[in-house]
Amino acid sequence: MRWPMAVIWSPGLRVSLSQPVPAMRLGLGPPEIVLTPEEPTPEWTQKLGQAPPIYSAEINYWLMRAALDILKNRPDIRVLYVHTTDYPMHMWAPEVPESKEHLARLDDLFGQAMKAAPDAAFLVTADHGMNAKTRCWDFEKVCAARGVPLRKAFSAGRDRYVKHNRGCSGAAYVYLKSPEDGPRVREIIGNTKGAERVLTREEAAREYKLMPSRIGDFVVWGDQDTIFGEMDMETDNLEGKVRSHGSLHEIEMPIFLYNAKGAPSADYFRHNLDLARWLYPA
Repeated sequence: MRWPMAVIWSPGLRVSLSQPVPAMRLGLGPPEIVLTPEEPTPEWTQKLGQAPPIYSAEINYWLMRAALDILKNRPDIRVLYVHTTDYPMHMWAPEVPESKEHLARLDDLFGQAMKAAPDAAFLVTADHGMNAKTRCWDFEKVCAARGVPLRKAFSAGRDRYVKHNRGCSGAAYVYLKSPEDGPRVREIIGNTKGAERVLTREEAAREYKLMPSRIGDFVVWGDQDTIFGEMDMETDNLEGKVRSHGSLHEIEMPIFLYNAKGAPSADYFRHNLDLARWLYPA
């Protein structure tokens, strides 16, 4: 069955109809509407105004207003996928006024969406949790200082948006210059404060269902306080001023279903991707 679909992407996720967006991955064909606030069409700018800066809470309100417009004016759209940015959650702890205001605004916008489409099912989830971090390590510098230079080491969560978390996360991919360096590198990293687990490529792929071709010779998980990345120094004391994710301590996330008729019991939803598995069974 062909379900007309709209896709609204958060900043940093550039797409076009020629790229593999979720609808196409699910075999639904290209979406009817694709919107990203970094490259909005003149039609969307006229409707919503200029998109706010990507490093802001306001960008999420803009995205939700776009979703509201589609819900109100395009009843032919049967599936609406909205991807917001996590910049506010990176910047503010849940209890601070800025975070509470952001969540209150989103709650109001969700309420408006439910009124605009009272027969629609709403499925809401996240891609990770978040914690304040106190230390960061650069494994290239750590290993080089101990006589075993690496081919490369970097944060598994690195992207081009670095203001909110400095490109650092609680997981790292480590690539060896030589397989013979493996035991020594594993020992060095394993003795680094805050490195909670050091797994080989095979171990990580098997345990966490990762693609072996896309991860390092080692995959490193940090403890709740530690992140990894590329820096000018070997280590940095963050004093809890950086909020990030990527470790096993951010693996829990909420899943909300509203008005989802025929949905299975809560026990079915063990992972966020189970939402798509239920909507589009193989």
